[in-house]
Formats: sequence, structure tokens, C-alpha cells
Amino acid sequence: MLSLLAVAISEPANAQQSPPPRVKVQLRIDFGGSKPAREQTVEVAPNATVVDVTRAAVAVDQDWLCCSPDDVWAIDGVGPDPRLDRYWSWQLDGKPGPDLPARHRVRDGETITWHYGPGALPPAGQARIVSLLPAATEIVLALGGDRSLFGLSHLCRQPDGASLPRLLRTSIDSEAWSMVRIDDELRQAMQRGDRVYTLDDAAITALRPTHVFSQGLCPVCAVTPEQVAPALANGTAEPCAKLVELSPRSLAGIAADIRTVGEVLGRGPAGKIAARAFERRLDAVRSLPPLAQRPRVVVLEWFEPLWASGEWIAEMVEVAGGEPVLVQRSEPSRRVTWDQLLAADPDVLVLAACSMSLARTERELPALTSAPAWSKLRAVTAGQVFVLDGERQFSTPGPGVARGAEVLARLLREPGADPAGEWRRLSAN
Repeated sequence: MLSLLAVAISEPANAQQSPPPRVKVQLRIDFGGSKPAREQTVEVAPNATVVDVTRAAVAVDQDWLCCSPDDVWAIDGVGPDPRLDRYWSWQLDGKPGPDLPARHRVRDGETITWHYGPGALPPAGQARIVSLLPAATEIVLALGGDRSLFGLSHLCRQPDGASLPRLLRTSIDSEAWSMVRIDDELRQAMQRGDRVYTLDDAAITALRPTHVFSQGLCPVCAVTPEQVAPALANGTAEPCAKLVELSPRSLAGIAADIRTVGEVLGRGPAGKIAARAFERRLDAVRSLPPLAQRPRVVVLEWFEPLWASGEWIAEMVEVAGGEPVLVQRSEPSRRVTWDQLLAADPDVLVLAACSMSLARTERELPALTSAPAWSKLRAVTAGQVFVLDGERQFSTPGPGVARGAEVLARLLREPGADPAGEWRRLSAN
């Protein structure tokens, strides 16, 4: 006891341990013109990684990019752009980084440089694609596959600056006709056994496609594989092009289709990155603070007759914080009656017409508002009816669906705030 006391008395009362040494690193970040470059000296603890150094200066997001869930996904909010092949890469003292940035331990005096720009992903391959499906075209364009597109359907968006041939025709004028007439004409055509769509077989053959995109979800919405397959045989026993069917029934299915299109394009890594970006946006919506009470929501995709949306659209409602009623995410969209809609009596009614823009949808509103039961709905009397862009954000199962989920989440939380003009809220009167 005496010896311990003597040691304690011999040490100064205010003695303190010296702080651990700090490592000084020069950090440079080139945002590729998307925002001003940054350069600063950063001090970090020994054994800090390149990610630690970067995070000491700006926000860093990590996720699967190529090799690890710890890959650097975004720096200061600037993330990967598969369409333009823009990604983050790093250098150590002017040379390519020797390891993953989450693994390399920095040393005093090193210079870390980040560049945002073209990565090492391969360009679009030799695929020659005919897309008979707007969702497939949207995905191809999102992955930078513009030059691989050679033909489109009547509804597909043209790539910027291009005028590709339209290889699909229909007798249904969805732009000029009302929903009532469209439904009537379609029903009569199907009763007669008439085809709704006509393929330009000769033009498809002349284009020599390697792949043709179609869908198997709805024979009314787009041409089906059963109709496309004979056109690809080209008079031989084997098809001259591979038929690729995209028929997602969930948000996970949409992500899988994005990966599939990437493989077809010869841009598998870009497809994986774009799919992960899609999933991350949905995850961000899921992580929003929950509402005090989940509103009961119905999404109508057709107004006369009434059709309520299911599958990935009902799932979007769940992701946004609502509770889908009438149709669940495990069920396909289906026709409903006014009595069923009144019985469900949702808190929120979303009008997202199939393959119609917000402006086009507004032309069909009288079919709803003139119905005797309209004014009896809880959502109508509470002013909780919203018109949205069904074409780009709901019924086209591609990357735009993530934006639809974001818009849904915002209107459920702040129905009066719409700075981007992405919805129209109908008044109770």
C-alpha cells in the first residue's frame, strides 16, 4: 500500500496523456462540372481510410457499385449516372487507387483525388433492339442504349434527336377518343376476334434486330409475345431475333427488368447500378417517418368503367405510407363497381390513368365527377382527390415508377405543397 501511494504522489496532479498523432491528408474532389471542385487539408486519426478522409469534408454514401457494399456511391449528393457512364474514381498521389477506398489506410502527406466522370464500363454492345413496349424503351434510354434502338411502338418515346420507325399500329385512337369509346371499341374487337395491334413484319425483318421487347401482362395495353413470335421467324425454323418478355408484377420485378435490359444491351454493370439506384429511391421513401394514421388509398387507372390498380401500383401506395384498398399488391388491377368504391370509401383517391399524362387524364374527369355517387365519397368531400401522371409515374413499369412513389409519399404528407406541379388536387366543390 505504501509503495502505491508513493508512486501516486510522485506524479504531477495535472499530468495528461498526450493526444494520439493526427494524419494530415490533402483531399481534392472534382465533381466533373456538376458543382465547383473542392480542395482542402483534412486531419484524421491513424488508420483512417480514404472514405473516412472524404467523409470528414463532405457527405459520402456507400452502396454496391461494382465490388462491395462499401463502394463509394455518392459524394456530396452526386451519385452514379448510368446513362452517361459517370461514376466516382479515386487516385492516390496522382495514380489510380491501389485498393477499394474503404480499405486503403491513409498515411501522412498523401494526396487523395476524386474524379466524377466516365468510368470503365463497356459501351453499348452490338445489340439491335426493336422495342414494342414503352417501359422497355424507357429502361434502354436510362442505360444509355440509345444507339442500340432501331424501332419502336406507336407509344414509345423517341430518343433525343432521333426519329426511329414506328413498327406497331393500332386502330384505337387513345389520344382523341374518350375512355368510354376506347373501352367499347376494345371490347367489340375482342368479341370479333380482331387483333388490336398490327405489326409491320417486313420492316422488322429489314431492321435485322437481335432482340425484340414485348410484354405478357395485358393484351390491351401492348402487343403480346404470342403475336410477336411469328413475325420473328422470318420464314425459317429459327427466329431471327430473340424475344425478350418484360412482365413485372412488383417493384422488385421492375428492378429485375432493368438488370435484364442491361444484359441485353451488353451493359450489365450499368443495368445493375440503375436497378440499385431505383431500389435506393424506394428505400428512401420507405424510411420516411410514418404517418400518425395510414390513409386508405385507392388508385384508379380507368374511369369508365372503373378500374382500380393493383400489383406494383398498390405496392407503391404501401411504400409511400398508405394502405391500398379494393386491390392489393398481390392482385392484378381489376374492374370495380361504384358500389364497391363507395363501400371501400378511401381516405385518398389517386387518379393515375393508364398510359395517360396528367393533362390527358384531366379531360376524362367528367366521367367521374358526373356520376351520382362521386359526391358521396369521403375523399371527395375532404378534398383528398389527386390527378397524377399515370403514363410516366405509374402504369409504365420502369425507372419513372420511383418518382411516382416519391410523389405519392409527398402528397400523403403535404397535400397542399406541390412546387414541381406534379399533381392537381381537386377541390371538394
